[in-house]
Amino acid sequence: MSRKLILPIIISTLGGFLFGYDTGVINGAQLYFKDYFDFSTAEQGWAVGSALIGCIFGGLGAGILAEAIGRKKSLLLAAFLFSISAIGSAFADSLFNLSIYRILGGIGIGLASLLSPMYISEVSPKEKRGAMVSLNQMAIVTGFLVVFFANYWVGNHLSASMVTGEVSTESLSQWNIDEGWRYMFGLEIIPAVLFFILLFFVPGSPRWFVIKEKHNHAIVALEKLGYSNEVAQQKVKEIEDSLEKKESSSWAAFKGMGFAVFVGVMLSIFQQLTGINAILYYGSSIFEALGNTAESAIFQNILIAVVNFAFTIIAIFSVDKWGRKPLLILGGFIMATALALLTYDIYTQQFSLIAVVGILLFIAGFAMTWGPVTWVLLSEIFPDRIRGIAMGIAVASQWLFNYLVSQTFPMMMDKESAVFEMSNGTFPYWIYGVSCIAMSLFVWKFVPETKGRDLKDVRQLWIKKHKS
Repeated sequence: MSRKLILPIIISTLGGFLFGYDTGVINGAQLYFKDYFDFSTAEQGWAVGSALIGCIFGGLGAGILAEAIGRKKSLLLAAFLFSISAIGSAFADSLFNLSIYRILGGIGIGLASLLSPMYISEVSPKEKRGAMVSLNQMAIVTGFLVVFFANYWVGNHLSASMVTGEVSTESLSQWNIDEGWRYMFGLEIIPAVLFFILLFFVPGSPRWFVIKEKHNHAIVALEKLGYSNEVAQQKVKEIEDSLEKKESSSWAAFKGMGFAVFVGVMLSIFQQLTGINAILYYGSSIFEALGNTAESAIFQNILIAVVNFAFTIIAIFSVDKWGRKPLLILGGFIMATALALLTYDIYTQQFSLIAVVGILLFIAGFAMTWGPVTWVLLSEIFPDRIRGIAMGIAVASQWLFNYLVSQTFPMMMDKESAVFEMSNGTFPYWIYGVSCIAMSLFVWKFVPETKGRDLKDVRQLWIKKHKS
């Protein structure tokens, strides 16, 4: 792949990076702002989960915006919202203000979560498409990795330099409660502004230009991606031929694709019912419950981020080799096993290395399978004319269940609740483990393999799947 093609792909993955940063920053910040504002568990859940309300609307709106104004302009809007959210969250003085700016950031996440993989899918060669779309997941986990290091730096080193008088565990914790969480949010402004600026150097999607019958713009975009004028004209003709011209609108193109949309929605829902974001959002609280201080719990989160990063690399090199379907089935059973280990350790009140192994194995299983592969499939399984709207429906479903998981997890882990006492604090892990098994069976039965297929063949693939 040429440099002219890989650079726009890398720039577009900054949307994934900010997706990871913005969702990961809450993990460390919520340890402190919950005490600053004296939140109840329900208020803490809303402060964490409010961004996901924005994600739902962002996911729904992304499909409409992607079709109306294009992938690039929609990503510019996402970058702008990330910037506003970073500044506003850093200066929030109430639950209302914090949640408003988190919702704005959530809209940006919802937009980027759909648009970045969509753009990458549409400009990548079919034999490299899985790996290239997986780069977006790599950017997401890189965002998590960077923000966990940033949270650790703020919570331990910056706080030590800002504390006046004797530096102690208590003084560090108090500074983080008063000020540290604001720095954690505010640092996001750096990658957000960088993303906004670099997007001006990215060409628009050639596929979108052809769909809008702007063939000259499509040729120019392809030339900016490194193709000669002759090859660009040929590719425009191929894209044009792949579109169902008899369909006058995107809604008409939905005919016969209801099952494809259903599968996309279920993949999105199952990805969240693994409980991945309970771990990623509340990992610090989980480690703290295992007997660690808040500051050391933030450090242990780095282990999660490193494992997440390392196994996403494995996914990039395996998704176009092993295929999408085998990875998803394998991942479900790996995560179910990991959750069984975590559940056993917590239920028996051992709080030992078994719990840590369970958490890290779970992250590894998700990172190399359901994390990236879900996004690859969502970018592949819908025909051109419905891709934006169908992905919007699927992504909105994903964020809705992300919100439900993040909102209910602290309530189920409330030591005063009946489910906590009944299960010794393992109830949510039982739910997530059963979901992991169910989703592997769902993939085995209903999800087609899309490895190596041209995007223009997707409709025929679903017709064959429906008949089989």
